Amino acid sequence: MAQASFRFEDDIEDRIERRILPGQSKSIWFRYATESTIAVDQMLDELFEPWEYDKRQELIEAAVKKEVDRRKNGPHDFDNQSNDPL
Repeated sequence: MAQASFRFEDDIEDRIERRILPGQSKSIWFRYATESTIAVDQMLDELFEPWEYDKRQELIEAAVKKEVDRRKNGPHDFDNQSNDPL
């Protein structure tokens, strides 16, 4: 398995630590973040160049916000439908 080493701001580390269970390694969160990004990268490639990180992030945030708002305000029968989360 590959290993990566990089630096990031202390506030980011604090945010990550608040998202994991006590005793869990931060690598769990980094795997989650990486896998989440990889899951949508091909779709984003249809609109943006691979290095257009800010544009990609803006679209991801807007799309997730829109879906969260829809689920909070709409019918709550997601579990009775197909396995498709949308």
